[in-house]
Amino acid sequence: MVFINDSNTSDFKLLYKTEQGIWFATKRNDYGSPKYIAQPLGILDGPGQEDTDEARKQKLFHDLGDSIAQIFNHENIISIAGHIKTHPFIGTAAVAGEPQLSRPRNYIVWDYCDAGNLSGLFLCMPRNKSRDFYLPESLCWHVLTSLLNAITYLHDGKRLFLDTKASAGEERQWLPVDQDWNPILHRAIEPRNIFFQHPRGSETYGLCKLGNFEHAAVTNHVIPSDDGPDVVDEDVEISIAMAAQRGFESLDTLHHKLRTSVTPDTAYNYPYTIADELFSVGKVISTMMTGEKSPSSNQVSMARYSAGLRGVVMDLLDLQSDSKKRITNVLPRTKVVMDYYREWKNGTEEGKNYKDIEDDMLPRYEAEMEMEM
Repeated sequence: MVFINDSNTSDFKLLYKTEQGIWFATKRNDYGSPKYIAQPLGILDGPGQEDTDEARKQKLFHDLGDSIAQIFNHENIISIAGHIKTHPFIGTAAVAGEPQLSRPRNYIVWDYCDAGNLSGLFLCMPRNKSRDFYLPESLCWHVLTSLLNAITYLHDGKRLFLDTKASAGEERQWLPVDQDWNPILHRAIEPRNIFFQHPRGSETYGLCKLGNFEHAAVTNHVIPSDDGPDVVDEDVEISIAMAAQRGFESLDTLHHKLRTSVTPDTAYNYPYTIADELFSVGKVISTMMTGEKSPSSNQVSMARYSAGLRGVVMDLLDLQSDSKKRITNVLPRTKVVMDYYREWKNGTEEGKNYKDIEDDMLPRYEAEMEMEM
């Protein structure tokens, strides 16, 4: 099917649709390989819509698109890049040979993770018989820091900003993206939902992105201030982000369950909190370290990786058994992990040879500044 793209509404254009029903898109005037996925926004394309409804539909598209884009806007989640409005070409009019177009179709444009997902990597990588070393430590740190960045954004509403004017060694700032942020629990952090892009520059690995939000839950939890504790005892009444393990339950029901004891036979009915998200991250990284689907903390402690990586992963795995404490925000823990990451990166041979996205971005920025001077 031939499409005429509306140049006034989009910086993107549709390329083609695969046999699997996936639409690919690219930026205008970009003649390279496809960099984006286009998803039809069916709510605006239903049958029987009159032309007089077009203004209302377009307003709905922009309102919905802006709301979604505000959430899906982070380098470590599969994010919205833009949208496309098209007019499918259905023939030529009898008068003056003018093209006949059907009603507009709208598409949301998403990141294209062209390097597959972590499940695919596990399938193609042979496992070490010793079970004490599996994937490179640099890749483990890459996925760990990417997932924590994503979760800190989704739950705390804060992201790490690169200040190119900051002096060397100065700590980067974590800044809020919205004062009225509603925390989001992903509830499905597992290898099949962790995606990769190929490197776009000199970085060792391309961006790692959390995707598949079909089980995500938006909560009305009030995020504590940075001055408050990040972990409190079970007897302390707090506002805490929680949801059912799957599906949805009332907040009163979840609060009641949170006050009850957790036993192996009731664990699945216990509310899902940010502690479960963090435990899931620990489980993913421990599998990357050992090749085992559910390794114990003892197995991780014996793995041939740096003490820093082993320590933070064991702490994450211990969250499942430590039910007497509740985590109120993610950022303090993320900062600790970042400290261990920088210690590994600056203090080991493998770390010094590893290039992350900042190592690629800073020289580019400095070169641009020199050209402008």
